[in-house]
Amino acid sequence: MIPAAIAAALGECVALVSAEAGRAVEQVVAELRATRTDERDAILLLIGSDVPVLDRALLRAAIGPLAVELAPAKRINAVDITRDAAEGDVIAAARFLATAGSTTGQLIELR
Repeated sequence: MIPAAIAAALGECVALVSAEAGRAVEQVVAELRATRTDERDAILLLIGSDVPVLDRALLRAAIGPLAVELAPAKRINAVDITRDAAEGDVIAAARFLATAGSTTGQLIELR
């Protein structure tokens, strides 16, 4: 539900990639690398609250190196959503990362 709310709030200003339970980390990273930004220069990874702890740690650790790899053509940031995160806070964090033109390789964890 939160990814849909973020997509609706941000529109086309960022390419969204969602990590969810059951999706291999390798698949998520491959999608991040392959995501076309076209007119948008930003990719936002949403790490869902149901992602297992080890997968969550791997995805969090990948953000910095992916930012270096994909620069300067793409910016990549992430929002780590925990179970108790308020939808409004998640949307605000996603909006900040999507519109902060000089920000890349950053992760915001919402509790």
